[in-house]
Amino acid sequence: MKKNIKYICMVAMLLSVSSCSSFLDVTPEDSRTADNYYNSETDVRNNTASLYGRVWWSWQEHAMWEFGDIMSGELYYTYDQEGQFYYMSFNSGNSYLDSGWKGLYRVISFANSVISDVPSKSSSSVSQSVITQAVAEARFIRGVAYYYLTEYWGEVPIVTNSSDNISNGDLDLNKNNRKSLYKFIISDFTYAMNNLPSEDSQAGRATKWAAEGMLAKVYLTRASAAMGDAATYGDASSDFTKAKDLCSDVITNSGHTLDSDYANNFTVDGNNNSESLFAIQCKSGAYELGNSRNCNFARSSTIADQCWGAGKGPTISLEKAFSSSDNRRKWTYMKQGDYYSMLDKSDGGYTYNNLKTANSETPSDMLAHIKKYVIGKASDCNNNVGTNQDAGNNVHILRLSDVYLMYAEAVLGTSSSTTDATALKYFNAVHHDRAGLTAATSLSFTDILAERRLEFAFEGMRWLDIKRYYYRDKTDALTLLNGTGRNLYYKLKTGYNSALEDDANDNSHYDLVSNTNIQVVISDSQMFLPIPSEALTSDALLGDAAVDYTTTE
Repeated sequence: MKKNIKYICMVAMLLSVSSCSSFLDVTPEDSRTADNYYNSETDVRNNTASLYGRVWWSWQEHAMWEFGDIMSGELYYTYDQEGQFYYMSFNSGNSYLDSGWKGLYRVISFANSVISDVPSKSSSSVSQSVITQAVAEARFIRGVAYYYLTEYWGEVPIVTNSSDNISNGDLDLNKNNRKSLYKFIISDFTYAMNNLPSEDSQAGRATKWAAEGMLAKVYLTRASAAMGDAATYGDASSDFTKAKDLCSDVITNSGHTLDSDYANNFTVDGNNNSESLFAIQCKSGAYELGNSRNCNFARSSTIADQCWGAGKGPTISLEKAFSSSDNRRKWTYMKQGDYYSMLDKSDGGYTYNNLKTANSETPSDMLAHIKKYVIGKASDCNNNVGTNQDAGNNVHILRLSDVYLMYAEAVLGTSSSTTDATALKYFNAVHHDRAGLTAATSLSFTDILAERRLEFAFEGMRWLDIKRYYYRDKTDALTLLNGTGRNLYYKLKTGYNSALEDDANDNSHYDLVSNTNIQVVISDSQMFLPIPSEALTSDALLGDAAVDYTTTE
């Protein structure tokens, strides 16, 4: 009965899923169960489509950028439970902590259903190659979810039974340690790499190259951990070499290329472009189907039909990190005088002013608001924005620029710096050729970390990058986190009415103020998230010490 309920729920989900990629526009038959679902390749492919869109909602809607960008001091927002991540004042009862945990285990539950049931429940008319690819897609997706769980929570249970869903309190399991989790994730990505096609007829599905890129990221992460604890995590040099070789293969053999227009990566037209290796597939149409960032990041109703981003913006620390000559800055955040022709098209485009009283736009304490992923109103985007937080631009998890910068990091390895020609070539393809900055002639880890900060701002990656720094050098990583100036904000000087009087690059009408009542000091104990209180209540074993994972697939 439990199996049948699960498949009825999956069918209902599939009926409501759609995407800019046609492979998610599926219409499976009603009333199917595990025993008769997989009668054809179409059945299998329709089912695996569920792994790419709506199932990610509870993760991508809030937690992905709250953990990745607010917590790392990149995205300024101080309101309620979201603001607790900015001030690092959250506890296990935070609702977004709970939704992030449940969201990732929801993804894992769907992946497990494919891994367990497609091989055993497919009819004889379904070829083994179709079954193998389905399992490889699901293991790739599961690997991504476990990568997030491991880097945010550190120790979490490994769940492989398709009928179990830890987020619903279906079982009691011990946490598994990070050593076991890395091994498990590597196994999933390796299987996916060896069994996924180099190219799929349906753009947006996982491929061999996506699996290689994510596998490289896990090897980089484990290598960084090994620099601080070789006894637990093994040989750092070996893992760095594996990461380098995987990145090299993706870069030289995949056929993927950087998009010359950085901004295009975050538009509907740019979905599944040549730079995209893996992204959550989004479409306007209904709640949970699309990208919520257009709503969550948009400053005002002048820009978007729904807007909850008036109080959000880049932190002063992030603003200062961007050079005025960086081509990415304007497409990452808006500052005084910036013009965007694709926003507010019916009124001739949009020019950003920190305070624009005619349109009742809310000023920001950061003198800036977010642009990345903000694509405007439905009228600006050929109706690819709905009224249910459902913009049609995909949410990136892995872009080729990530692989370029990972290659440089892998070549650097345990060294303090490198002048390797190939590493510099790939680094400068991002830093110089596209961003327009002065070409680097040598690289340190902090150089690469600084570049990743600019390239991936507001993509939910910053905390994960800092974690690799933390594994390499705890003291310096904590110093970096505690130096982001979370107590700083701008205040209009006496005698000035608004930013309208300012030159586009002049903040002289504002004072930079330090709120002495705000003291945020991040410590070792906060580098991993607490398990949500609801999960601890439903699974008493989560409070016990983590154990090795011994079951093999």
